Amino acid sequence: MFENQKNNNQALLKVKTVYFISGLGADERVFAKLQLQRVKQVFIKWIPPNEKEPLKAYCNRLLQQIDQSKPVYLIGVSFGGIVAQEISKLIKVQKVIIISSVKSPSEYSWSIKLARRLKLNRIVPSNILKHLNHLSSDYYFSIKTKSESDLLRKIIEDTDILFMVWAIEQILTWENESQHSSLLHLHGDDDRIFPLKYIKDATLIKGGGHFMLYNRASEITALINLAIGY
Repeated sequence: MFENQKNNNQALLKVKTVYFISGLGADERVFAKLQLQRVKQVFIKWIPPNEKEPLKAYCNRLLQQIDQSKPVYLIGVSFGGIVAQEISKLIKVQKVIIISSVKSPSEYSWSIKLARRLKLNRIVPSNILKHLNHLSSDYYFSIKTKSESDLLRKIIEDTDILFMVWAIEQILTWENESQHSSLLHLHGDDDRIFPLKYIKDATLIKGGGHFMLYNRASEITALINLAIGY
């Protein structure tokens, strides 16, 4: 009896708390197919940004959702990868895993760099931005099936337009000159939002697109389990 209790306690001690940060306007649905071992999953919820709120200040407010009394592991996808890196500058983090994301603006495509230089997001009306997102999402996310397309469109529909405008501004104005000492970057060679040719020092997922967290979940699961020590 006591031996069983001891084993149970040891098993509980091995459970690691992993915080997941989704992409622009998305939520935990994008992580639905991951099968992680001995992990307590906590999904960071997007909160409404304050007017003209800097990314650092926003990330400071997200810290309310993180229990810093235990080791912190962060996994961020796309814009969530940028946010994860910014959070890792504010608190102690054991591991940062970014998926289909970038480590600095130098890894942006020429089109994002152009939009960044011209501040195009401030010119195009927000309702048109969201409409364009609807029209082009399947192509840019390398969607494979109708069910994936339906999920992505539902996520876009559920995205708060004010949050979307704020997040795009943060992406286009982001600066980052340092990397976390224990960062893992998983990236697909068919990513059309952040093309692989601009990405450095990433673990490659062959055939993976920007939605690979969902449609290549088994491969990504294995790499995450390995990265966090299982």
